[in-house]
This record gives sequence, structure tokens and C-alpha cells, in this order.
Amino acid sequence: MLQVLKSQFDQSMKSVRQLLQRPIKLEEGNLKLGHSKVTELQKARDQQRQRVRQMRMDLDVLLGQHKASRLLMRHLALVEHAISSKGLAGFDLVHPRIVAKALAELESVVWDWSPAGLADLRSRMAVIVKNYRAAPKPEAAKIEKKEPAVSAEVVAFGPSLPAMISEVDHAEFEEMERSWVGFAPAAVAAELNAQRAA
Repeated sequence: MLQVLKSQFDQSMKSVRQLLQRPIKLEEGNLKLGHSKVTELQKARDQQRQRVRQMRMDLDVLLGQHKASRLLMRHLALVEHAISSKGLAGFDLVHPRIVAKALAELESVVWDWSPAGLADLRSRMAVIVKNYRAAPKPEAAKIEKKEPAVSAEVVAFGPSLPAMISEVDHAEFEEMERSWVGFAPAAVAAELNAQRAA
């Protein structure tokens, strides 16, 4: 009995506290209770969570229609996983090119955009793709700065050298294999240093 009375009292105090936290507005000579910024922010968060939940449910229904759909539409499945794990912040984890491919997969499958979650998902993905395409590309920045573009091959492997193919005996192969651990044989190290100096 005492516990029930205490619970009711706590609930009443909570209600009074919420009432006192609401701002009072004067509109046309009448006092009206307004909404505090905290409740407005909370409502916005709740609405966003509801939209994300609806997106996840509609996408799950779509991809659940066929058991191999997630394997066939990998980009869309990746977007689904990102939304499920991080909500709308999951879009930041997915590269816009993947979002573009996922959007193409989504549009190729969906004919009826009446589910609100799918329509919202489509519009968000389209905005991400549009912003990515409108953003200046790094190559364009290099051209403006008049810096020479460096190919991926040069970055990854250094300048291309002609391949020298020759047969070696087993002892020489084992010596080279030991060098792969991080130590170059003396002859190879001297040759590399001579090439760098030139």
C-alpha cells in the first residue's frame, strides 16, 4: 500500500514538474502554455526514430521477399545493415558510390513507392548521390593547382621497372625468401641504393 502511494506521489510530482517547465506565452492578450525546446527536440528525435524504423521495416520486407535478394543486391543489403546498426548516421559510413549503386538496385526492384519507408529511403539516397556528384572531385583540384597527377600504380609499387626474369638455384631462392621477412641480401641492397643515388 505504501509503495503504491509513493508511486502515485512520484508520478504526480513528475507531472507538476513538467507543467512548470513549459513556457508561458502571451498571445492576443491571453496566456497560453507553450512547448519547451526540450519537448520539441524530443518530438523531433522520436519522429526521426520512427522514420528510420519504418525505412528498416519496409526494406526488410522488400529484401525478405526472396531468400537470395540480399546476395544479389549487395549494395542495398549494405545500406540496410548500415541503417540497422547506426540509424541515419549509417549513411555517413557508406561511400556515396555504393549508395548510388544501392539506389539503382532499389529503383530496379520497386515499382510501387506507396510504402513511406521506401519512399523516404529513396529520397535520402538520391540526395546523397546528388551531393556527391555535385561536389568537386580531387582530380579537379589537382588540375587547378597544376600538380602532376600520380597514378595508383606509381603510388602502390613505385615507378615501373622492367621485369627481369631468370632462373635461380634453391639456395639463392631461400636467401631471397629470408629477405622477404625484412632483410635484403647485401648484393640486392647495394644495387637498390645505387639505383636510388642515380
